[in-house]
Amino acid sequence: MPSSSMCSGRQDRMRSIAVVALQEILWVAEGGVMMCGIFCVPLARQKAMFLWGAALLAVVGLGELLLPGHAFLHATVKILSMPVILLLWTRGKVIRRLAIYLCSIMYLNLPYLCIDFVFCWLSGQPAVFEGHWAYRLLRSIAVIAAIACLSGAVRRMVPGYQEIISNMQTKYFVIGCASTMAASLIQHSIEEIGKAYGDTGLAAMIIGSMIFVSGMFYVLWVGIAILDLFRKKYKEESGLKDKYLEITKGYVRLVRKNARETRKMRHDLQAHIRILSYYMGRGEYGKAQAYLMEMQDHMEQAIKKVVSVNHEIVDAVLQEARARGEQLHIRWEIDGMLPGKLGIGDFDLCTIFSNLLSNSIEACAGVHVEERAVCLEIRRFGEYLVIEIVNPAKEEVDLGRLGAGTSKGDLEHHGFGIANVKSMVKKNHGEIVFENRPGKFSVKILFFLEK
Repeated sequence: MPSSSMCSGRQDRMRSIAVVALQEILWVAEGGVMMCGIFCVPLARQKAMFLWGAALLAVVGLGELLLPGHAFLHATVKILSMPVILLLWTRGKVIRRLAIYLCSIMYLNLPYLCIDFVFCWLSGQPAVFEGHWAYRLLRSIAVIAAIACLSGAVRRMVPGYQEIISNMQTKYFVIGCASTMAASLIQHSIEEIGKAYGDTGLAAMIIGSMIFVSGMFYVLWVGIAILDLFRKKYKEESGLKDKYLEITKGYVRLVRKNARETRKMRHDLQAHIRILSYYMGRGEYGKAQAYLMEMQDHMEQAIKKVVSVNHEIVDAVLQEARARGEQLHIRWEIDGMLPGKLGIGDFDLCTIFSNLLSNSIEACAGVHVEERAVCLEIRRFGEYLVIEIVNPAKEEVDLGRLGAGTSKGDLEHHGFGIANVKSMVKKNHGEIVFENRPGKFSVKILFFLEK
């Protein structure tokens, strides 16, 4: 009998440890899916980081066995280890990831409440107050599945969702933590009131009230973030329009200057022809050739060569980029023409070419002078228009993070403005492809031309 009792007790303890370990694994999985799915935190690339995180998770999972009779110590270790595990499994600025982690954990309370509400409504039992281990496990699995589905749906339905979240400032996640903390305090108060009345029939009503209050605070944070994003986008677009207007004015001034110089030369052309005829008539061909070369040099200095790709706005952007690249001694290879009827707005084209050419110029600044060359090629293949820009690269670009802000390395030359380029390409139903080549970086854009 004692042996049977000891065996049963050992089995109960092992089952208890297994349940606790599974709960902690699911707990980490909830936070990870929330951070990487909803808030788009990129995963770490080093396998060693995943191994260290897994080892720490295993230690925490065996906490019941390693720390028998120390429930408070085990709970403290568990709470402190979860952010460390998720920080090891992700990458980015530590402060930002910590803020996102806290926001993720606080936001998990809402799906918890929704599942509790559904369960109470179906069963009429206040399971949320009982805390049964089987219910908690099923709830965690349901939360992970719901967050994963929601993440996939949002990414499909909201164009550029990942870029929007990645470019969101850290302060908004701090604000989100504060708003969810306030919601949690109110939830706790409502829950305590429900316990004081002791009416289990009111469980669904109490949980429904908690969901409503929490939803208000959560929506408040999302609303603040969205409004500020629209404000920033409006300010950015206004700044871009002013910049593009200035580029266009500069292009118009250059064209007018060239026109004036052309008129001056045409006015003096007869005098130059008479002098050349004089030299030719006297058989002084050397002097005639020298005078002709002097005329040519004067024309090249007086009239700047204007590159045209059959689009005035893009021509203006190209001219401004070439002027900025003069001090860096950048060589330009521009080939091809844009079709007359492109069906893409001037602002969109200006945004695409301006950002890509600016990134190319900045990339050229990081390499030796003899390597500084930007190649722009425009080709039409049947119903498709292909625009390709190639520039030198000091090192390979992290293609996975393009459009998610600037970072170290060559992303410094390619992160800024890429999100806008992607947005404009997608808006016009095009496709964009980035490619690392030996010592070079290329951007290829494909547009479908309507008949």
